Amino acid sequence: MKIAFLQETVNQNIGIMYLSAILKSRGHHCELFVKSLEKNDFLRKVMFYKPDILGFSVITGSHRWALRTADCLKERLSKVLVVLGGPHPTYFPEVVNEKMVDVIARGEAELSFAELIQRMEEGRDFSDVLGLWVKRNDKVYRNDVAPLVEDLSSLPHPDHKLYLKYSFYQKQTEVPFSTIRGCPYRCSFCYNHTKAELYRGKGCFVRTRDISDIINEMRTAHTLYPNMRTVILYDDIIGIDKKWLADFCDAYAKYIKLPWFTSIRPDKVDKFTVEKLAAANCSCLSMGVETGDEELRTRILCKKISNSRYIEASDLLHKAGIKVRTSNMFFLPGEDIDKAITTVEINREMKTDFAWGYTLQPYPGTDIYEYAMNNGYLPPDFQFDDIDPLGLTRPIIQMNDRKKIKVLHRLFHLAVHNDFIYRVIRKLVLIPPNPIFDMLYYYSLIASYAKYHKVSLWRAASIAWSNYKETKSMQLKKERW
Repeated sequence: MKIAFLQETVNQNIGIMYLSAILKSRGHHCELFVKSLEKNDFLRKVMFYKPDILGFSVITGSHRWALRTADCLKERLSKVLVVLGGPHPTYFPEVVNEKMVDVIARGEAELSFAELIQRMEEGRDFSDVLGLWVKRNDKVYRNDVAPLVEDLSSLPHPDHKLYLKYSFYQKQTEVPFSTIRGCPYRCSFCYNHTKAELYRGKGCFVRTRDISDIINEMRTAHTLYPNMRTVILYDDIIGIDKKWLADFCDAYAKYIKLPWFTSIRPDKVDKFTVEKLAAANCSCLSMGVETGDEELRTRILCKKISNSRYIEASDLLHKAGIKVRTSNMFFLPGEDIDKAITTVEINREMKTDFAWGYTLQPYPGTDIYEYAMNNGYLPPDFQFDDIDPLGLTRPIIQMNDRKKIKVLHRLFHLAVHNDFIYRVIRKLVLIPPNPIFDMLYYYSLIASYAKYHKVSLWRAASIAWSNYKETKSMQLKKERW
């Protein structure tokens, strides 16, 4: 069987890499097509490949691109099966009712997807495969999610070669990996607790990979990426299991040694953990501050961590020579300009090295969406299409200080890192939003990305342009191919 994985932006998707690895191990052929790297030849190249299956990994906000692309290709490849996986069909499985969709995969799909293709090849019925919703003659077969793969190391290593067909990835210096699945926390803006409920009784939700398996994958990847200089762990959080983290750091320091970065909660940062991370050449850790206003963080975002804990964690990391990146949100329900400015202030107190500011995207189905809708912070006609999949440019929440907070968001990075901008920020927010502030914002994003990911300014700009261009096209209701 021939499977074509399609994506619109250049971000590497480890989930697709896992699927490809499993399918190739079973004798199937997989090919990747990245729209932003194919220019005007995207559809033509997919059709020339003549796939049996079109696979899309979809987040809310990018689903329209996937549906339009699937619709266009299905007109030309009448026998192709369209399968949607990823977060959007997991939490909004009704997307299976779209005319161009044949199957959706809910949750972790490695085993479900492989079973689907195996049955197709054998000419067997696949309407009862766990983890799939299958549409046939306008009838939808709704199957429960499959049990979780508790031993992640039983899966083959993600297929890094899948992306190396493009020179863009051959040149990259930073290579992504995953060491853990699942998050035990219940932040209101995240789907993790919904996913945990979906898998209740289906196995252990939070799982870590065997350390030797991770190290072996990294060593193999190092041979595939000749320019590999840094490692990034695409994990929600590290440090939940201190013994595992300590053992991982010991093995990493012995066999890999490259600078690496990932995410951690401040309440998981202590002297022992920091010493282990530093000894393993961890160069940067990301923490979700979200907001400098403790009341908003606790009551609205359901993240009960004090400002003092963030500052303490940041101090420990800096003393060990580990840089700190933060993710922050603006346009929160109940936020005003004074509360928004506290987000600048806590980042300055933390001496944050890389401060990133996002606009809250209240994904339907999350707790914060329900709160915002029930309390009048969202328009009654709010829908999926209003979501910005990158969360960088489009404010969603309705509020009194919207224009002031938009200016603060645009100047956030500068206000954190520049003393003069910080001193005059309360005056600057009185100026209406304008293209100059937008340009400063985009430049600060690109410069910070380049420094954080240790890539050239040119490569950072090319990635930013790819994501911006494609997400702008996703916001259009209609697209002419």
